[in-house]
Amino acid sequence: MSEKNNYTWHYLFLTVYVFAILRKGPTYGNKIADEISSRTAGTINSNPNSLYPLLRDLEKDGYIVGIWDNPDTRNKRIYTITDAGCVYISTLLEKAREKLDELEKQVQILRRDLFD
Repeated sequence: MSEKNNYTWHYLFLTVYVFAILRKGPTYGNKIADEISSRTAGTINSNPNSLYPLLRDLEKDGYIVGIWDNPDTRNKRIYTITDAGCVYISTLLEKAREKLDELEKQVQILRRDLFD
């Protein structure tokens, strides 16, 4: 993940939301998905096909840690943000701010062209 410089807007904002949620405390994947959906009114799609690969990447890169709540049944993996993740979020927030600025400019151009 750290090698990715050109995030898609969806991947970038999904990642930012994962970190924002984990900064509040440890939680599991379905709870992360529900919170993202609630906070973004469904704007950010956090389906398992995008969320769980992201969580695995973040864990592999050392930004989060996942531990099974019951290693014998493995029904919930509880994720916690690491110190490296707490540092990395500031970089992601800056990228997210830049992406939102870019999107706002593009929307202004389209509004001006279509409605003025």
